[in-house]
Parts: sequence; structure tokens; C-alpha cells
Amino acid sequence: MKCLHYLFMALGITACAGMLTSCEYIQDGEKSMVLSGEWQGDFGMYYDYYDRGQRYTFDSYDTRITFIPAYSHAHHGTGTQVDYYAYGPYEYQYYRFHWSISGGVIYLTYEYDHELDTSIYNYHMTNDYLTGTFSSGTSFRLRKIIDFYDWTPYVNTYGYRDRHNWGYYPAPATRSDGELATDSVVTDSIAASESVEKGYVVSRGRRTTPLQQ
Repeated sequence: MKCLHYLFMALGITACAGMLTSCEYIQDGEKSMVLSGEWQGDFGMYYDYYDRGQRYTFDSYDTRITFIPAYSHAHHGTGTQVDYYAYGPYEYQYYRFHWSISGGVIYLTYEYDHELDTSIYNYHMTNDYLTGTFSSGTSFRLRKIIDFYDWTPYVNTYGYRDRHNWGYYPAPATRSDGELATDSVVTDSIAASESVEKGYVVSRGRRTTPLQQ
């Protein structure tokens, strides 16, 4: 009888574990349907730009990001992200990425630049707002503007639009931590052999602190 008792306990534990896994799987599917659509807000993006031996950092003030599920209630899919800039040589930059939800965590993988890959934890999502924290520790807030996923203006893996008549000394903006956000010149210069007249983007990523609202 004691052996049977332990057997039933083991079966019960296994069943409970299976039920928890199943519930988590269903919850991930429900979350993916809420996530599907287009969102807008500060997603913490920036890029560094070298020009005439100096480096400038430009912060994105707005992002439009779309999550497209592979099929209804799919836990994964593709998406497009467009980051807009008030200053600097580019009006916007856009990317394609893959996303998935597993164990309540949202994973983003970028085709063009894997340094942008990130995970989103501790998020709160409704049909109107999405707030969360990146794996780097930076928080963000987005609002949903389209509740479906028929959105295709950008189809390439990565791209940008040049800003016409952009000067070399854009108006500065201040981050919440007090540092210059759009025209922060680094003290060290690049090597003369690497300096080019037009300039070039040297890096891009997510800010460690959000912009001041």
C-alpha cells in the first residue's frame, strides 16, 4: 500500500507539472495575441556617428514597432522597427527582427545587427500599453496604435532615410541623467587615416537611461 501511495504521489506531481507547463504555454499564446499589432513610444534607441574626427550620439525620440505572429496564437513571428530622430544625419532607421515568447519572456532577435538582440522581462501588457525592462536594465513604455498586423511599408532587413540639409552641429537635447543626448562629442578622435568627409555610423543600440519625458 505504501508503494502505491508513493506512486500516486509521483503521478500527481507529474500531472501538476504538466498542467503548469500547459497553462504557461496557453498564457504565452494569449500574450502573443495581445502583443500582435503596432506600438509607439520611446524604445531607448540611439546611434553613434563619426564625422571629421569626432563622435556624436543621437537618441531616438520615437519608435514604431510591429509584431506579426507566424499564425494565429503563435508564440513567435517577425516584426519591423522604425526609430525616428529629431537631429542628426538620419531621419529614421528601420530593422526587421524575429520575436518569440517563452516562459513569459519576450525575445527579440535582429537580422541585421545581433548586438541589438535583447529580452524583455517584468513587463505589463494590456490592449493599450506595454511597459517592461530590457535585459540591459533599461525600462520602456509603448502604447498600441494599431490592433492588427497588416503593416508593410518597410520590407528590407535594414535601412534608413538621410536627413536633407543636415549640419554638423545639431541642437543638443538633454537626457534624464543630465548628459547631452544628441550632440555629445567624445574627447578622443579617430585616426586620421579613418576620418572621412561624409562621416559614418560606428555603433547603435539602446540607451542605458531613458530620455526625459
